[in-house]
Amino acid sequence: MKKIFTVLLLTMLVACHADSVYLSEQDNERDITLSIGQTAIIALAENQTTGYNWIFEIKPENQNVISNIKEKYIHQKTKLVGSGGIKEFSFKAERAGKVEIYGFYRRPWESHDIAPAQTVHYTIFAE
Repeated sequence: MKKIFTVLLLTMLVACHADSVYLSEQDNERDITLSIGQTAIIALAENQTTGYNWIFEIKPENQNVISNIKEKYIHQKTKLVGSGGIKEFSFKAERAGKVEIYGFYRRPWESHDIAPAQTVHYTIFAE
């Protein structure tokens, strides 16, 4: 019975997000095509206890091709102090065009002269 429940739950979760494209650090430098209204969910490791967080820039700016519709932090299921988690960013294709999403894993108070600890880059084609 437990197996059936797990399969049903997973099926429902996939069905709810069937229109979404999931991206991670492994998809760095990937080109993605989205239909208008479709969502790209970028899931990246983040440890909020270190002061580091993901900061995104969309280029070119003010094109309204995509919008950041949601951010969610998912804690690891552990009792270890200082353990990290996953930060999900959801971007929705609003109109046709091409944009570049640049992600920088850095401490917000540090100067931009200091290189980020990690970077990601995705090219989004909305059509």
